Amino acid sequence: MPSGSVVLEVLEGPAAGKVFTFRGIETFLLGRSENSHLCLDDDLVVSRNHLQIEIDPPRCFVRDLKSANGTFVNGERIVERWLDNGDTISGGRTFIRVRIEETDKASLGVTETGDVFVSLGKTDLMQLPPACVGGYELQEQIGSGTTGVVYKAVQQETGKIVAVKLIAPSMITNDLIINSMVREASVLCKLSHKRIVRFIDTGVANGHVFLIMEYVAAIDLMAILRGMTTSVRIRVACGLIRQVLDGLSHVHEQGVIHRDIKPRNILVSQQDGGLKAKLADFGLAKCFADAGLDRFSGEHEIKGTLSYMAPEQMRSSRDATPQSDLFSVAATLYTLISDAPVYACSNGRVSIDTILSNGPTPIQQHVPQATAQLIQFLNRGLAHDPSCRFGNATKMRESLVSLSEG
Repeated sequence: MPSGSVVLEVLEGPAAGKVFTFRGIETFLLGRSENSHLCLDDDLVVSRNHLQIEIDPPRCFVRDLKSANGTFVNGERIVERWLDNGDTISGGRTFIRVRIEETDKASLGVTETGDVFVSLGKTDLMQLPPACVGGYELQEQIGSGTTGVVYKAVQQETGKIVAVKLIAPSMITNDLIINSMVREASVLCKLSHKRIVRFIDTGVANGHVFLIMEYVAAIDLMAILRGMTTSVRIRVACGLIRQVLDGLSHVHEQGVIHRDIKPRNILVSQQDGGLKAKLADFGLAKCFADAGLDRFSGEHEIKGTLSYMAPEQMRSSRDATPQSDLFSVAATLYTLISDAPVYACSNGRVSIDTILSNGPTPIQQHVPQATAQLIQFLNRGLAHDPSCRFGNATKMRESLVSLSEG
């Protein structure tokens, strides 16, 4: 039975001040349609059917309903994703904060405002994961993304520890999508490099598409960096980015663009007294040699994370090139050093106009101790014009040598 509650607080927008509390399985719709639970008919930026939130306390999941202007979670444009306590969802001028409260007692679903909601019952999306898939026993959850959830798992036959990514059942609507995901994973299996999380296997079992990957005992990198002096933090961050660029060079040599490089997709572990980085999550990767044929990257479609996205990728994912990945690498280094996003924002929101018009905030505003060499590196890596950035990942990596040595 459900346990706990999910509270949606409308922080900004036409419905600011409204609070919705759920203690049972519910589906919450936002849009301009009169059938929406939160009807925003005076907000023309919001689509008729804009977003849907599926609730099964304490779990909560948001899905964009192919809206014209997008759904954002903490400033990142999303297709769908699991929500955590404190996340902020935005659509148009409306911003909603999610508060997840777990309790030991189960109770019936109600709303504090008196609004009536129709429960559609427990959907496939909210089902608990199977105990085993493809000969792997699932253990604890170690990550989540827009298309699925990642678990630490054990191969039953050998006892080997791996990571298993289960694709969200809501993404599996027909054989075409299943086959496309399996084909994509097969391509990614060809990427073999010590700085890339290795794909092991893929398949379909019990209605779930799964990917088997190398398990990385990842640490909380930001927590470790925050405990360092500025000079040491810069040196360590630059050293880790050099490792990432080593792997990214291999990716580009294989004709693939990552398109979503950010701190969350860099897994860092402690090995042999040092920190080792691996590039992960190629869910948005594509072959740039066939960019014009990519059916998942239509014209003017945005894929990636706004806070780390190059201007040309923001205009259209089709325009992403290896230089777009290099921009994301520079933006990632910026955040690792400063604990701040590249683009000026407030309350975790990032404006597309800010990205395309104002450009990155100078690093020295966050890190006054930044050296001229670091400033020059970031300015080049974050250049608006792709041709003004580094020629390739190898050249960018070589430019970090002196910054990573102390």
